[in-house]
Amino acid sequence: MSQRAKKILCIISVLVVILVAVIVCFDPIANRIINQTMGKDLPQLEGDPEVGKWYAMDIDTAISSDGSKWQGYFRKGSENKIILYFYGGGFSVNDYTAARSMDVEGGFYNPRLNAGLNVMTYAIKEWGIGNSAQDNLFKNWTFISVPYCNGDFHAGTNTKKYSALDGSTETIYYQGYNNYRNLVTKIFDYINDTPEQLLITGSSAGGFGAAILADDTIELFNNPQDVTVHVDSSLLINKNWHEVMVNEWNSPKTFSDVVTSDNITLDSLVALHNKRENVKILFDCSVRDYNLSAAQVFFDEGCKRDIPAKIGKVEGDRFQQLLKKMVADMQEKIPDCGIYIWDEETQKDGHLTVHTATGTKIYFEARGEDPSIADWLENAVNGNVESFGLELLDCDY
Repeated sequence: MSQRAKKILCIISVLVVILVAVIVCFDPIANRIINQTMGKDLPQLEGDPEVGKWYAMDIDTAISSDGSKWQGYFRKGSENKIILYFYGGGFSVNDYTAARSMDVEGGFYNPRLNAGLNVMTYAIKEWGIGNSAQDNLFKNWTFISVPYCNGDFHAGTNTKKYSALDGSTETIYYQGYNNYRNLVTKIFDYINDTPEQLLITGSSAGGFGAAILADDTIELFNNPQDVTVHVDSSLLINKNWHEVMVNEWNSPKTFSDVVTSDNITLDSLVALHNKRENVKILFDCSVRDYNLSAAQVFFDEGCKRDIPAKIGKVEGDRFQQLLKKMVADMQEKIPDCGIYIWDEETQKDGHLTVHTATGTKIYFEARGEDPSIADWLENAVNGNVESFGLELLDCDY
């Protein structure tokens, strides 16, 4: 197959994943149809897990943001190596966002398990970082998937009342941290809880989660010596991150204490590096990420308006400059980090780019003279940490 044909196929696969995610969030009939096909739930684990087979894991005490069922996903590997993958799905940072889940057009966060998460799992295990292709370094690793239905970057322990759009009083369950801990400790019944290698990763809100929870995860897995933390497409600037963690999410104090600036990802990764210099820290992002550019408008305008339905060059320029600063700060404060900046246009107007890579075929696509994101990550896990694509930060779009 020609390189052009491969690129077209890759773009089509990404568009399908995005389209399906949107449909399942807003159309109940389509949701049922897709969840019975691409999104069909995985089998529940009964007895001992079969190596290489994917399972759903019910957690009795776990809960989505709207109070409904929450579960995780799990594939036992043949090697004593583990990937912990945190899903994305938006955010809730105040009463305004709590009242506007993705059930509402333009909503901010995924409110429950059936809103596209099984489709995400399908994409990750068929096309992305969790697939079983021979050229995937992680094909024989244990894979733990942590879905995201709580709006709290996987870092909350709170139960909070808010005023719904119809004026009624509702409850949002910021229980992302408790869900993750309960899932992993249950899976310890089936795997070695002290892996030879550990990769902590996630995309979008899950990348924020990977950064925030990395040190906690390392302790949970009994402090393995070979650890990589990879954050995929997770940058939002907000001067009130510390207050959100304390007052809205009730995050554990060890998490909120290190967040002192407007960059929750940077603060969390720098604190991790200062405590554990041997941990390999990686960050990737597309140069003018559409979703993050749009979400940044919400934070820039005081967290009291909807995310705009249409954005363009101005918003892309703003995000590109924030990303450039993020990269410079990481290189200064975490000198041995690895960074991968990439370009995959999703909107011609303003040259806005695709959001996240590890759950799609983009993950495996070579980029000119640069390696694929998959090769970059695999090389880093094996000790060769490098950076690519930084020249894109200075391009004029």
